[in-house]
Amino acid sequence: MSESSTAYLDQAGRPRLRMSIVAFLDILGFSETSSASAPLADSQHALDKIVTAIEDSRQFVRESFPDSEIALPANWAIKFFSDNLSFGHPIDDKVADGTTTAWFVIRCAQQYQLRMVLNGFFLRGGLTKGPVCLTEDIIFGSALIESYKLESKASIVPRVILSESLRDLLVSPFSAVTNQLPTHCLDAVCRDVDGWWFLNYLDAARDGSAINWDFVARHKDSVLKSLSTTTRHDVLPKFGWACRYHNVFCHWHRDDPGYSDRFRIDRADEQSTMCRLSDMN
Repeated sequence: MSESSTAYLDQAGRPRLRMSIVAFLDILGFSETSSASAPLADSQHALDKIVTAIEDSRQFVRESFPDSEIALPANWAIKFFSDNLSFGHPIDDKVADGTTTAWFVIRCAQQYQLRMVLNGFFLRGGLTKGPVCLTEDIIFGSALIESYKLESKASIVPRVILSESLRDLLVSPFSAVTNQLPTHCLDAVCRDVDGWWFLNYLDAARDGSAINWDFVARHKDSVLKSLSTTTRHDVLPKFGWACRYHNVFCHWHRDDPGYSDRFRIDRADEQSTMCRLSDMN
């Protein structure tokens, strides 16, 4: 399923490749959920929960950019298939435009990832820059392949990572664009212990200039529930990472209004080699 867009159609209505910021997101554990042997009623309940989560998350993203020209449906494309979401936003050759678009896509992905987690579904994925075509009938382009490989081969844990080309687009003109971007954009991207840059999706819990601690508390509940219901030894470390990330976020914002140690997960790992883009200054 895709949302109506003409972004990747030429004047004759034929599909065309365009240089774009591209995302590929996947629901962690979806295949196990859909293939598990269970009564029809239980499977239907699982399906209903996933559909509700996706619809709620999409609406959450839409409400975050209600009056933004860059968010107009005709300017970009979204496509859902199975447990995957892919979306692309074309960019031109101007670095500033590409950078602004990249930050917009990052914010959308953050909003979507956070809301899905609050609904109980953790995501992993990849973001990159390159040629792609996204229409009702076809998904094509090397950027899609690269973002898929990032999701399947490098992401591993529930994080959405950035390709080197996208990272360079954000970092290279960093000093030139900071005055044009909201300060909180500088906290939107983090570097993990293995060197990969990833989306700081809990940063989407900001409500204006403050942290919505209710979202953080619900994120804690989602992590703990996943840890308590997961028995596979190859999956447990993935939610262990989510636990560590949650506590690092709390550590970063421990001096913000409304913070309390009750938002932390009982785990002593505040000191981390994760760092935000703003920490690199």
